Amino acid sequence: MNRTAATISIGDELLAGETLDSNARLLAGLLGEAGWRVKRHRVVGDDEPAIAAEIRDAAEHVGLVLVTGGLGPTADDLTRAALAAAMEEPLVKDRLAEETLEAFFAGRGYPMPEMNRSQAMRPESARCLPNAHGTAPGVAAMCAGTPVYLLPGPPHELKPMYEASVRPEIGDAVGTRTRELRSFGVGESLAAERIAELMNRDAEPVVGTTVSRSIVTARIRARNPKTTEAEIDAVANRVRAAWAPYIFGEGEDSLESVVGELLTERKSTLASAESCTGGLVAWMVTRIAGSSAWFRGGWVTYENRRKQEDLGVPAEILESTGAVSRETAIAMAHGARSRAGADYGVSTTGIAGPGGGTDDKPVGTVWIAVADARGESVRRFRFPGGRSGVRDRTAKAALQMIRFRLLEEETARLLWEEPLDG
Repeated sequence: MNRTAATISIGDELLAGETLDSNARLLAGLLGEAGWRVKRHRVVGDDEPAIAAEIRDAAEHVGLVLVTGGLGPTADDLTRAALAAAMEEPLVKDRLAEETLEAFFAGRGYPMPEMNRSQAMRPESARCLPNAHGTAPGVAAMCAGTPVYLLPGPPHELKPMYEASVRPEIGDAVGTRTRELRSFGVGESLAAERIAELMNRDAEPVVGTTVSRSIVTARIRARNPKTTEAEIDAVANRVRAAWAPYIFGEGEDSLESVVGELLTERKSTLASAESCTGGLVAWMVTRIAGSSAWFRGGWVTYENRRKQEDLGVPAEILESTGAVSRETAIAMAHGARSRAGADYGVSTTGIAGPGGGTDDKPVGTVWIAVADARGESVRRFRFPGGRSGVRDRTAKAALQMIRFRLLEEETARLLWEEPLDG
């Protein structure tokens, strides 16, 4: 079987750079897990002949084509018509899909707009795929002897439809297994250097690295059906040893979920005090179901008055060292811990930008502290990037510092960390 694939993302906004094409990365990962090699990826604007030509050409060169976007009800949603043109078939109305759309709107208490009926159209020999998370049905068809799937653009609709309707049909390659180990606080180049001998492309299993939003992932892929789980485990253990203590989890693990598991194991609780991150740490941990069992709550003390009145940071500290300082970070962490009655307190205070920096404290300067009954650990960082990047890296560094504190592993230096004076 030809297990090569092509992905096609549809939309003028993608070509113009107005919207990030995250679907290509998502589908590449999902297809890789199933043993399909993505051979090409294309972005096509809202142009029916161009979309049709790309679908037809892809179908003639690979074994599977996945198309995302352009399934809405408006005039610029042309993917269904383009597929029909590529297949040289007429569009027909799928009665079941239309009834499902009518029920969707009826369940929300208002009639379906007429333009939405276009979403029930499909090429004559194709079939519609149910969408449990939106109005746009998917479409499955054969074009030039190759399976073609049309999937909705929004990721929260795309992934469930892929898992429910596409993955069972395309199957997994025999013997293809993957393992992912996730880390934070080590750069990709240094991480790769530490496991260079495992990254030989002829190795079995083979190891590769990727980085996304400062998370460096080692992906272990066993392609030979004779490769045993013990052999995969052995390679995974070598990666863990090389990347310790930065590895925090596997697969879908996040820093916040792992911190929650550690706190739960220790029957401990956490509180947060945030300035530059504006509640991002609290938002991340409360994404975890059941976090109320170990997260007491937090404060966003953006102005100095709030740091004083809500957390008890002494005025003399703020006057002498400023809000972005070691002393303030420590006082904030202890204040959150004490006032919430938590076992651990974490604080963030810094300059996220784009303005507000000085020669002594340029944009990206951040102090993070973690406090408990034993005292505190505090670190200073100089994070690169724009405002959102600084905030994201700060929140992740704070969670990694909590993890280090819980594991009593605090000697490793984190990426972008600066040595403390004296």
